[in-house]
Parts: sequence; C-alpha cells; structure tokens
Amino acid sequence: MRLSTFFQGKIVDSSTLAGRLFGLCVMVLFSVYAISQTAPPTNIRVDNQGRPMGNTQTTGGDSLTQRDSNEDSITIYYRMFDSSRVKFIDSTLNDYTVRYPLPGDYLYLNQLGNAARSVLFSPNAAPGYDPGFHGYDIYHFTLANTRLYNTTRPYTEFDYVLGGRSEQIIKLTHTQNITPLWNIAFDYRLINSPGFFKNSNSNHSGIRLASSFATANRRYSGNFIVIRNRSKVNENGGIQNDSFLTSSNPAFNERFNIPTNLGGDVTFNVNFFASNLTTGNDYLNQTIYLRHQYDIGQKEITYGKDSAKIQKFFPRLRFQHNFHFFNRVFNYNDQAIVTEKDKEIYLKHFRVSAVDTPIVMNDRWQEFTNEAAIILFPEKQNQEQYLKMGAALQILKGWFGGNPEIFNGTYIFGEYRNRTRNRKFDINANAKLFVTGPYSGNYTFGGTAQTNLGPKLGALQVGFQNTNRTPSFVFEQRSDFWLDGAFNVAAENRTRITGDLYVSKLKLALKARYYLITNYAYWKDYTVPEQTATLQNVLMIGGEKKFKLTRKWNLYAELYLQQSADDAINVPFLYTRNRLAYEQNLYKNLYLSSGFEVRYFSPFKADDWSPFNGQWVTQQTQTISNRPDIAAFLHIRIAGFRGFLRAENLNTINFKNGFGFTNNNMAAPLYANPGLILRLGIYWSFVN
Repeated sequence: MRLSTFFQGKIVDSSTLAGRLFGLCVMVLFSVYAISQTAPPTNIRVDNQGRPMGNTQTTGGDSLTQRDSNEDSITIYYRMFDSSRVKFIDSTLNDYTVRYPLPGDYLYLNQLGNAARSVLFSPNAAPGYDPGFHGYDIYHFTLANTRLYNTTRPYTEFDYVLGGRSEQIIKLTHTQNITPLWNIAFDYRLINSPGFFKNSNSNHSGIRLASSFATANRRYSGNFIVIRNRSKVNENGGIQNDSFLTSSNPAFNERFNIPTNLGGDVTFNVNFFASNLTTGNDYLNQTIYLRHQYDIGQKEITYGKDSAKIQKFFPRLRFQHNFHFFNRVFNYNDQAIVTEKDKEIYLKHFRVSAVDTPIVMNDRWQEFTNEAAIILFPEKQNQEQYLKMGAALQILKGWFGGNPEIFNGTYIFGEYRNRTRNRKFDINANAKLFVTGPYSGNYTFGGTAQTNLGPKLGALQVGFQNTNRTPSFVFEQRSDFWLDGAFNVAAENRTRITGDLYVSKLKLALKARYYLITNYAYWKDYTVPEQTATLQNVLMIGGEKKFKLTRKWNLYAELYLQQSADDAINVPFLYTRNRLAYEQNLYKNLYLSSGFEVRYFSPFKADDWSPFNGQWVTQQTQTISNRPDIAAFLHIRIAGFRGFLRAENLNTINFKNGFGFTNNNMAAPLYANPGLILRLGIYWSFVN
C-alpha cells in the first residue's frame, strides 16, 4: 500500500489559499455593492412577490403617496441555483424529511452522519472530471442546492435537533436585501453524532455565502457563492459478527460494547464540536463561484394605477462569464493499528494484501474553470425562452505522491429553453462536449418536454439524456486509494429515459425511469474495481399520492418498484413510505400533524461499504431482510415556530432478553441501524 504524509498540513495550506481567495471575493462583493448604488432610483416599487419593478416616480407634487403593503409584512421567495423558477418557503408539517438532512429513501450506516445512499437507483451521470468520493455528499452544501433569495425584510431561520446518544444538528440561515437589487444569504450547519456503535462518531460542518445582485438599470447582474464543507467520520468497518446483535449476553444490549473491525477500543466521545479521528475519513471541499453578465435589450415605460411611472428592461442579448474554483482533499488514515492482530483485519476481512503503520491515503485536487457564453432572447415578453451557447477552459491540478500535475481541457456547451407565456409548454434541450484534455470525448445531451393537459389530467413531462463519461478518478491507478491490480478504464455510456405525470386534482404523481448503461464501473470487492461487459438496464416505476380519509385524517403514500437485469446493480424490488396523519388547525395559529410513519423495502443484496476508499461495494453473498421502519410523530406549527417530536425505530422493540429496542435492522452487511431514537426538533423563523 502506498503511504502519504502529504496530507499533513495540506488542509492548512488549502485553507490559507481559500482564505486569500475569500478576501478577494469579499472585495468583489463590496465593488458590486458600489456598482449597485450608482444612479439609485428615488422610489422602488415591488410586485406582489416582492420583486423590484423598477424606478417609480410620481408625476405630480402631491405629497400623498400610496402605501406599500410590503412595509408591514415580509414577502420572500427564492430560486435554486441555475434555475429561473420562483419558489417559496416550504411550510410542510407532515413530511419531516423536508427539513432533515436525509431524504426518506436514504439508508445510513450505524447513525446519522455516516455514509448514506438511496435505495432508489440514481447513478451519477455527469461527464468530465469526478473524484469519485460520494458517500457523504448528502450532508454537504453544494451549488445545486443553493438558494438565491429575494426578500422585502431581513429573514432568519434557526434549526436545532436533539437526538439519541447526543446526536445534534444546528442550522442557521439568514438572508436580507442590502438594496432592492442586492441580496445576501448565509447558511451554517453542524451535524454531530457520537454514535450508537463503537468507532462510528461523525462530524460535518458547512458554511455557505450566496449573493445575487444587479445594477439599477438591470443591465449588469450576477451571483456570487462561497461554500466550505468539512466531514470527519470515524469508520469501524462494521461489527465483527452479526451474532452479537442477538447474543444473550446482557452487555451487548448496549450496542456500544459490540466489538467492531476497525478503530480499536475507544471510549464514547461526547465532544459536540469535534470528532477525534483515529480511524476514518477526513474530507474537505471548498467552492468559489462567480457568475456575472451584461445585457443588451430594450427599455419600456408604463404607468401604474396610481399614475406612477414604471420602467422595465427586457434583455435581448446577454454576455455571461462564469468562474469556478474547487479545492478538494480526501484523506483516510488509521492511527489505531498497534498489533499484528489489527493488521490481520485488513488482510482477512478487507483483503488488503500489505499494511504499513500508520495507514494514510490522500487524494487532493484543485479545479479552475472559466466559462463564457452568449444568450439570445427571441421574445422580449418571454424571458424563459432563450438560446445559450458557450465554451470553457478547465484547469485541473492533482497531487500524486506529493507531486503536482496539471491537466488542461476545454469543452463547449449549449442550451435551448422555451417556456411559453401561457405555461402550456415547457421545453429544455442541453448538450455539453469535452473537446480537448484528459476527458476529451466525454459528452452529454438530452432534454425534457412538459405540457399542461388540463385541470383533469394535469401535466405530463418526458425526458431523455445520454452521457458518455470517463469513470471517476478513484478507478484510476494514479489515485492514492488504488490498492489492487491493473485495470483498463473504458468510457461508460449511460442513457436515461423518464416520464412523469402530475394530476393536481387527484394529488397524484406517477413516475417512470429507465436506465441503459454500458461499461458500468463498480467495485466487486473492497479493493478490486470492475466494468460490466454486457448492457445493464434498470427500470423503476412509482407514484406518490395523498388520500383524504376523513376531514382530519390523511394518508400520504409513496410506492416504487425497481428491477435490475444484472448482479452488478442491486436494488430492492419494492420501496414504500407511508404517513398516516391527523391534521387540524386547532386554533387561529396552531397547526397540528400527528400520526405514524412506516417505511419498508423488500429484501435485497445491499451494497457493502469500503471504509478506506469510501466506495460502495457490490456483494452477492448476504441478503438484507428488514422489518418495516416505524415511527410515531407529533409536529406542530405556531406562526414562525415549528416543533417536531419523533419516536423512530419502534419496530426494534424486543422482549427476548428483557425489554429493549434491540431488533436492529441492517443497512449493509455487518452495519446495523440503531434501536429506538427520540428526536426533538425546533425550527424558528424570524422577520427582523
């Protein structure tokens, strides 16, 4: 095994670099603020969604002006990164996963914060560079899940969740408009779980700063985003034998006493702000993103009901520039190897042929991307119809054995979007091709088409996407996480065909996904990668519906069926999640949702987890057959306050060796889920 001490201190170096870049970006923000203050309007009007409508000047000398209803209340909306669709704050009470870090279809190893994956098949289909470490992605802030807000008043959300075994989640969000055309949003989240099993404590921290801005004449605008995620997760390699879960020895009723494969015999750690990493993964990723654009178009002046002059601007031609910087460090180390018996675990259980002390593996990457694009708007009255064409220069810098190497590449891209003004049709087509560099020949193309079928049939959306991509870099022998043999990496080709039908009158959503994959890359063992020689196909169909049982009782049902034609891809045939809820508005401002939640997936050969290279491993020897997960919940909302009280994993109740919650379900071979968990969540929003 290759050893690397390069990681020691390199996170400090990369943080120093990111700090300098952060300082530079703060200067950019203040420059943008200065620009946005040029030629300020004498009076700003907003529409009924809080969006600025332009300069408003009264035509006479009358001192009586029409009062803006937004002065006494907040109007807030947002759009997701790289989307023009306006959304509003979700006030859902019955579905706890809307605010919880993990979606309902996810499995996690041992407890919240450890490696997690969906039981519904959804492979990574992005072409080009990918480091290949995705076990903790769900806990991270990303560009894709960034919200760009606009608000008439400063708005703050504070979230706090307290769970079993000192599990805690803290989240803080604040957003405000510095000017009507400049918004800043800040997110902070800390997820810490000391662990129900030995050597499984985890700590995830994330910080995000997002800003959207525009000048007074709206010709120059853009977004600025800074993200930093740090994940420190101890890895125990699973329990040594699942017979410990059913042992008559009362000591093992306390699951922390069960011996595990990795990490030694450590004590329980309750330090909320740190994870004492002895055996595990330490991942760092930092992102700086700037998009700015200049529009050429037409001005138009109209007059409102109060005879106020309203100035509008319609872009017809847009020049756009995007700058991306990514810094990623992936580190695994095991400082707990002190005896020959510890080394034998790697050989016998994980089949790692050579072990040195201590084990240190590290991949480090930096990525700089410059994109330039031209966007054409054929109709001035429909800004959701456009044609986008562009090209980019990508510079990748990787460290191998402590020595840096630089790879340059280019790609071109295009997009066509047409959402008709009557909202009856919505068409999107996109394509991206890597022309030069290490990923030349990688491409993706496809699109979606949606049509409104009327109030009875709802909306139908169909989609197609084909991607040719080089497998993730962790499959390359240059990776420090490469452990075994020779492997010639061939490009994967992935096709996805989708169909969705939404019937709002019936509160019904039907979904279908069909995947075709050639040269599918996967891990057939802890250290051995493989690619399939035959075409892989996976079919998934499902639906979600709300059933109105009585005036106050509702059933929220989800059902998905999946079928894979090859052993390289293991998925459960059936997945279902159902919430039976008593819902009522008890008083003027008190909303209640209380009931039971049941989740179940059929037996299947769940992927194993390789702790030292952070990969899911396909296995064919052990079938996971779980009882349904059952939870009782009481959710309330009073104005801006939301409270969640949940008793989860009630299905683990056991009377065999005395009363307890020890009938643990399994997430993967030798990885058991915890017993009863009581969670108390407080979510409070403030209008400043």
